[in-house]
Amino acid sequence: MCRMKGHIMRRTTAFTLIELLVVVSVIGLLTAILVPSFGSARRQAKRVACGAHLKQVGIAMAGYLSDSNDRLPRASSVPSIGPGPLGEAVYIADVLGPYVDSQDEVFHCPADLPGRFQREAPNAGRSWFQSERSSYQYRVQLAGRTMTEVANLFERMGRTYSENTIYVMRDFNNFHGKDGDTRKRNYLYIDGHVSDFENF
Repeated sequence: MCRMKGHIMRRTTAFTLIELLVVVSVIGLLTAILVPSFGSARRQAKRVACGAHLKQVGIAMAGYLSDSNDRLPRASSVPSIGPGPLGEAVYIADVLGPYVDSQDEVFHCPADLPGRFQREAPNAGRSWFQSERSSYQYRVQLAGRTMTEVANLFERMGRTYSENTIYVMRDFNNFHGKDGDTRKRNYLYIDGHVSDFENF
């Protein structure tokens, strides 16, 4: 009788192979459910941080505009490739640097990673921040123009000018979504707000 009781005790404290497989299956199922949501949370966190950095760039831009009688900076769109219409390569981070106490990290989007996007020489394998000193592309069509000149430019194009509908900088690439989905870029508008929607 004592031997039988001991035998029963041993059987109830040990796992059977089926019980072990059920536990492993449940753990696998939970992992499959949770891991994508962790990845999504990480992507969302990077997007929020990216937008916050761009917002700080907007504050720097407002400071620059205040000091320059509402004239937008003369800076290149992709200075590592060439000067563009300015005649010389000018990095937007150099122009706005004094307005962010030279904190270069403000110009870096955490989702702008080396090798993430296929780029041609001389920037193959480099992030936009590494080559342009900014993850955010300056809208070179506005370079050196006053707010009045920008308004006239857009009115000539048949568009009503409003500072909350014209972007001045945006993510260099589609950092926050699949290729081709421009709604996953962050845009900085002249009035200082940041949005993921391009108006014009």
